[in-house]
Amino acid sequence: MYEEVISLLHKSNTIYEKFEHEPILDYEADLLMRERLGIEGIPSKSLFLKAKDDSYYVFFTLEGTRLDTKHLKELTGKRLSLISPDELREITGCVPGCVAPFGYTSNVTIIVDNTVYAHEKLLISPGVPQFTIALSTEEFRKILSTCENTVFEYKKES
Repeated sequence: MYEEVISLLHKSNTIYEKFEHEPILDYEADLLMRERLGIEGIPSKSLFLKAKDDSYYVFFTLEGTRLDTKHLKELTGKRLSLISPDELREITGCVPGCVAPFGYTSNVTIIVDNTVYAHEKLLISPGVPQFTIALSTEEFRKILSTCENTVFEYKKES
């Protein structure tokens, strides 16, 4: 998955920064690493989801956001649930806890929480725990526009 993410960043002429660091698999270690390296941006998370019909989705949101499966069902018309760590590795090549927001085959639908667009700079995982990618929200939108994936916008009513 890492190679697909980096390839897509290059193909779309995206301006980004790549940081190499010790493997990070939890929010606390991530915060310490960002402070130590001076990495600026809003941490994100991506969740890989599956419907009963074996269709796949990636939900891209901000760190700390809770998954609202009822709202996702309203958006997609399908009941979505997280896949197992083994299935995640097998299907995507991503390390659990390091799901990338893009770089998937066209049959994976990307769902973007619109709250990410309220921030200037995003921090994303490229699918492996030892790298972090920083890019502007504008560059993130550019990548999504070049993907062959269907992209839904998730707008949660307050």
